Amino acid sequence: MPVGWWGWNWEPPIPMSVTELLEARNMDARTAALCGMVLEAHGSILIAAEQPHSGKTTTLTALLDFLPNRVRRVFLRGWVETFDYLRQTKSDETILLGNELSSHLPVYLWGPKAVRVFETLRHGYALGSTLHADSAGEAIAQLTGELGVASADLARVDLLMVMRVYGTMHGAYARRVVSVHHLTPRNGSGVRLTPLIEHDDNADAHRHHEDAELALLAARRGDRPAESEAELQRRTGFLSDLVRLGCRQIPNVRAELARYRGERAPLEMRGDPTQ
Repeated sequence: MPVGWWGWNWEPPIPMSVTELLEARNMDARTAALCGMVLEAHGSILIAAEQPHSGKTTTLTALLDFLPNRVRRVFLRGWVETFDYLRQTKSDETILLGNELSSHLPVYLWGPKAVRVFETLRHGYALGSTLHADSAGEAIAQLTGELGVASADLARVDLLMVMRVYGTMHGAYARRVVSVHHLTPRNGSGVRLTPLIEHDDNADAHRHHEDAELALLAARRGDRPAESEAELQRRTGFLSDLVRLGCRQIPNVRAELARYRGERAPLEMRGDPTQ
C-alpha cells in the first residue's frame, strides 16, 4: 500500500469496489461509466468533499480499476516529492496520484510542489487526487486562489466531482456524489465549469446533462458523440449487470472490468491501495 494513501487513521477504511459504491447509491451506474471512460482515455479527476470520511479516497481508489493495464501509477510523495517521474515515465501512459491536496499531513500535497504537479499536466500526464471543498466553485477558488495553481493548468483536469455525507434516520451515514463538472479554460482567464451531473436531493437520484457528457467523451476519446453515447450506454448496462449479479469483491470486479477492456487483471499490482 502506498505510504499514507488513506491519510491519518487509527485503522484505514475498508476499500470498496465500484459495484459496492453503486449498491450504496453513492452514484449511479452512468456516473461511474462516465468517470471510467474518461480515466481509461487518460483523463484526470479531482474529488472534493468538505467533511472528512465523505468517501473521497475510497471513490478515487475504486475508479482506478477502470485504468488499462499499460497505465503506470505514480503515487506522489507529498512534501518529499522529487519529481523523478518526469525522467522515468511516459506522460501519455502515466497517471499521477495524490491522496489529498492540503497542508494537513506531510504525505499530502500543498504549496509549490502541488503547483508544480499541475504544471506537469502540460506534458500530458493524467492526475487523480482529492481535496476538501463543499462545491465546485469553492474547489476552484481554493486551488487557483489559495494554492496558486494557474487556471490554464487546472483546466486540464477533465472531471471535478463533489461528494457529501449525510446522517440517516437510522443512525447510519449516506454518501452521495452531488455534482460532477467538466473543467475547461475560460476565454481570457479563469476556469469554466460545465455541469455534467447533479444530485436531486428530493428524489435521491442523479440528473445528467447528456449533451455535455457526450461532448467531453468525444473530445477525450477522439470519436463522434454518437459513438460515445453508444459506448456510455453499453458500459452503464454492464455495470448495472455486475451489481444485479452480485459481483462485489474487488478482485472479481477488477477481473470483469479488465475483461470488458479485452485484458486480464494483473495478479499483482504495484502500489495497490487496497492491499
